[in-house]
Amino acid sequence: MVDSPKSTNENSISGLCDSPTVEQLEEILHGGQLSCNHVDEVWPSLFLGDMYMSHDRYGLWRLGITHVLNAAHGKMCCKGSDDFYGTTVQYYGVAANDLPTFDISPFFYPSAQYIHQALSTPRAKVFVHCAVGVSRSAALVLAYLMIYHNYTLVDAILKVKEKRWIFPNRGFLQHLINLDSELKSESQRDCPVHGENIQREMTSQKHKQGLAEIRSLENILDGCKLELSAVDEVWPNLYIGNVAFAQNRSALKKLGITHILNAAHAKQGSIGDESYYGTEFVYHGIPAEDSGKFDISVHFRSASDFIHKALKKKNGKVLVHCIMGVSRSSTLVLSYLMLHQRLTLRAAIQQVIQRRPIYPNRNFLGLLLELDTQLLRKRMICPIL
Repeated sequence: MVDSPKSTNENSISGLCDSPTVEQLEEILHGGQLSCNHVDEVWPSLFLGDMYMSHDRYGLWRLGITHVLNAAHGKMCCKGSDDFYGTTVQYYGVAANDLPTFDISPFFYPSAQYIHQALSTPRAKVFVHCAVGVSRSAALVLAYLMIYHNYTLVDAILKVKEKRWIFPNRGFLQHLINLDSELKSESQRDCPVHGENIQREMTSQKHKQGLAEIRSLENILDGCKLELSAVDEVWPNLYIGNVAFAQNRSALKKLGITHILNAAHAKQGSIGDESYYGTEFVYHGIPAEDSGKFDISVHFRSASDFIHKALKKKNGKVLVHCIMGVSRSSTLVLSYLMLHQRLTLRAAIQQVIQRRPIYPNRNFLGLLLELDTQLLRKRMICPIL
């Protein structure tokens, strides 16, 4: 990471604001130039701009833009979409509102990951924008610098302000302060011992980022206030349930279930198998353990394909269950939504928790994050995947 030297004043500001308040950040943001262009390069090959520039496809082509992150996706007057840019530009939309009450934090990690993966591609250039290019888009760019380049929030602001005036709203600033605190806490906990080689330091940094991302997912999961029930429809004709419901064949028939995916096959408390269900149901068993060591990812593809084929059948309805219907089964359903419905991990989680409280263990969340990264990388190379 190569940065231009900071002025004495900037170093002073950075040093004074190890734990900045919103008011301190606003004081920093008020300083310097108070205007900006339609687009500015705020980091090598990373551009920050407004909606006017986002609609200028010829202008983006002249800049060499290959990826667009729209932080105002679906908002009034914003044309940006996959169809608008076609196949020449990779598009990623974040439907954020520029309101202090809007929680932009769930988009910090996926947006940062999108930017990071794009900039890792040879000759790639990323354009991040919202309506004016100072609040929503700026907040996501700051998060990227903090997560992937170890910047503190204050230093990230100073870095961007070298090239462009920005001013995230107070709510966004508070979410960035929380991210700053979280990353600093992880850094202190996992700080490499003096003398370790660079490879170990890189591994430690990857671990910190992964753990922070898992905690971000857990915050989303914690936000679900629904009561846990025996079974819930989390996607059209796709249900998650517990073992008691799964072993009630009359209840399964009443609900119209045709296929059963048992993520706790042969485990204590689960008697379901092909002989138990006979010819009335199509059964698929996965002997997964709800532990921090079990590699459930080896079953992502087979489980997802089973669900996908079942739902394509006329009147097909699928029950995915484990013991509680919270960890193993939900992990497999999330992988299906990612692999066959092209949802990001966060979008998949938010889809499911609208209908059922779930909580994959940390190991499973880490494996789902790896899948999320793999799919994002593949789709950057080939959008139809």
